[in-house]
Amino acid sequence: MTCFDMRPGACLLAGAVLFLFTAPALALADGHDLAKSPPPAVVTGTCAGGANTFSTSTNIQSTTAKSYKDVTSTSLSFTQGTAGCAEVSFSAEAATDLGEVMLTQAVLDGTTVCSPAGNIFASDSPSGDLADHAMNYICPSVSAGAHTVKIQFRSRFGHKVVLDFRTTIVRYAP
Repeated sequence: MTCFDMRPGACLLAGAVLFLFTAPALALADGHDLAKSPPPAVVTGTCAGGANTFSTSTNIQSTTAKSYKDVTSTSLSFTQGTAGCAEVSFSAEAATDLGEVMLTQAVLDGTTVCSPAGNIFASDSPSGDLADHAMNYICPSVSAGAHTVKIQFRSRFGHKVVLDFRTTIVRYAP
């Protein structure tokens, strides 16, 4: 049966249903942001902690950019007492347009992307409502001294992605 054999509008409805079921699968098949090089499947280690700094924000932020943009109010400065790693925790209410994927990353000192890079932080939901999401990042080779960490986000396909109430925490060696 072709679209010409169907009642008017039935072909359009069938196409819409097909899109609704395949778009999220296509977004997931495209996977994580591995533009640089694929990370190892498993990385383990220990971080000496003891100190932390945090920020919270309740201002809504959105983008349609396909390149990473800074998430406002997530830039945190800290002084690492001894060389080692630092942990960055990020949680937020997040939502995306239908068929869209939001990617996030933690960036140390403006250049070093912490692990895992380019994770899928949020994807579309049937309701499109904001919902809580969280991710932890490890910055493995942080030298002793002053540093800054920030969170960045982007849209995979150029449609709207949104962040609202969010918290960023950095745990580091005092």
